[in-house]
Amino acid sequence: MILLTGITGNNGSATADALLKRGVKFRALVRDKAKAAEWADKGVELAEGDLHDPDSVAAALEGCDRAVLILSNSQDQERLEKSFIETARASGVEHLVKLSSPEAVPGTTGLTPAAHLAVEDALKASGMQWTLVRPAFFMQNLAGTLPIVQQTGKLSMPLGNGTVALTDCADTGDFIAMVLTTGPEEHYGKTYDITGPDEVMNFHDIARVMGEVLGREVEYEDCDPAAYKEMIRPFLSSDWHSDAVAILFAQIADGTTPGVKTDTFQKMMGRPGTSFREFLQRITGQN
Repeated sequence: MILLTGITGNNGSATADALLKRGVKFRALVRDKAKAAEWADKGVELAEGDLHDPDSVAAALEGCDRAVLILSNSQDQERLEKSFIETARASGVEHLVKLSSPEAVPGTTGLTPAAHLAVEDALKASGMQWTLVRPAFFMQNLAGTLPIVQQTGKLSMPLGNGTVALTDCADTGDFIAMVLTTGPEEHYGKTYDITGPDEVMNFHDIARVMGEVLGREVEYEDCDPAAYKEMIRPFLSSDWHSDAVAILFAQIADGTTPGVKTDTFQKMMGRPGTSFREFLQRITGQN
């Protein structure tokens, strides 16, 4: 049995959909069964619990030999993920797949990559079999900009001439499902950095593709980082989260974390994955 966390988020729901398409039975840890009822209707076994409560996690893990750890970025992420790893180990889980980040490298000063790196190290030291899936910059991060881009013709973000390799959450979920259902021994101890099929793009390139899909000219505007951080604060979970985004964007802008395209997804899945153009067409209904 597999226990999946994060089923109500982009990557968790994508993983759940991919597992269901493969006919795989699994259990999902949710804080409120009523709010996750749509998943129960699809045949997912729901276990009510909270990562802040290790006893409820242990109960959800009963009978599970595999687990998928997907958690949204937050100030508590490192602590909660380490706690989950320890509970999974004590519960007899044999193989744990963690969603991480390609920026999680020694010496990172980013808040989120540093948390991922610490958790990666804890997982490797746990004694369980492990697999790390590390997708690059999510296309979904750009979806929220579309209404104002359509209205103004401007994509305003503080990313300078920085570059990114874009990844669709749907492809990430499909990749995780593949790891869980092929082998899985061949995936033990492996780190997979995955991206979509596009070449590395700067934000002028991204604006151009947006314009082509939306049917209007779109210009990239490199806006003031401090003003941008204040603008996004109300929409994120905490000041820590907006600070983490600001640091990540600054490191993209100054080239500290440039986009790096890989062919890992393409080779292992036998298909190219979703391009940014295809992603935009899917979410806007444009052809």
